[in-house]
Amino acid sequence: MPVAVCRDFSTANVLPPLVARRLDRPSRLLAVAAREALAAFGDQFPWERERVGITAGTWNAGTSALLEVLRTVFLASPDEAPPAQFPSTVANAPASQLGILEKLGGPNITFAEKQVGGLRAIAEAGRMLLARRADAVLACGADEADWLNAEGYLRLGALRTDGHPGMVLCEGAAALVLARDPGSQPLAALAGWASAATPAPPYKYPDGPSSVVQACTTAIARAGITPRDIDLVVSMANGIPALDELELTALAQVLGPYRPAAVGASERFGEGAAAGTLRALIAALAAGGATTPAWDPPPHLAGAGFPTATGRARTVLVAALAGGGSALALVFTAV
Repeated sequence: MPVAVCRDFSTANVLPPLVARRLDRPSRLLAVAAREALAAFGDQFPWERERVGITAGTWNAGTSALLEVLRTVFLASPDEAPPAQFPSTVANAPASQLGILEKLGGPNITFAEKQVGGLRAIAEAGRMLLARRADAVLACGADEADWLNAEGYLRLGALRTDGHPGMVLCEGAAALVLARDPGSQPLAALAGWASAATPAPPYKYPDGPSSVVQACTTAIARAGITPRDIDLVVSMANGIPALDELELTALAQVLGPYRPAAVGASERFGEGAAAGTLRALIAALAAGGATTPAWDPPPHLAGAGFPTATGRARTVLVAALAGGGSALALVFTAV
């Protein structure tokens, strides 16, 4: 199956064995990612833990646990269903387990919004901070690899196979810490965000790019910049030709003739909510000067004149479009 899995993933030296044993795979993935994100603050956070929230996006967390419970119910008896699995059968389990593990008492919310879930979690974190509902927020994405998910998308013709273009599903987790007062050395700033939607069947992309155009235009305006201030675009391409066409048309409307550098990530990570958060992490790292993406733009953007990044990208645009028509855009800038 075309799925990018975390084959060598381990919780060793990060989670105690007894803790790791009671968590399902997406919860373990997220717990390790979150601890890596929080490691910079040490044991003493600069904020009260009761004021630290969690926002998470997921495409398929809970699938394996739910499948195990249903298999037992249908093939044996409801009385034999494993009770320890029930908490993991819902999509918000990883974020909830993370809140318990790290003793974070702020708002805790999970978005199951397909491809845009990872970016939605970051935008919601920004909204929470502006509304003063939290002093800091862990914005996360988490997805697990399960044969049932892969089989479903394969039957829809959405996955890549020999001779057929399509997605590669992502397994993994990513976490960013956003804060009202991030301390003396923040990596980058989330300067603007916006979302929009165009009605479409849940298994299809919309016919036109209007929702992506609206989200990108609004996010850029809220960041207080112009399209020509964008130094880098982190592409939303995932291997599906229809999305390539929508992205190319949307960027032409948003940027006009201007062609900033672009980078593709789906060939490395695959597609999903976790992949969306990873693309946002690339944007933050690039804007913060921590890295210059060496990966080339996807072919449809390279063919349209978008070059490979060669220098510091101080302003980065990252967008996503989900089946069903939901679109979201973020702008990260240097601090």
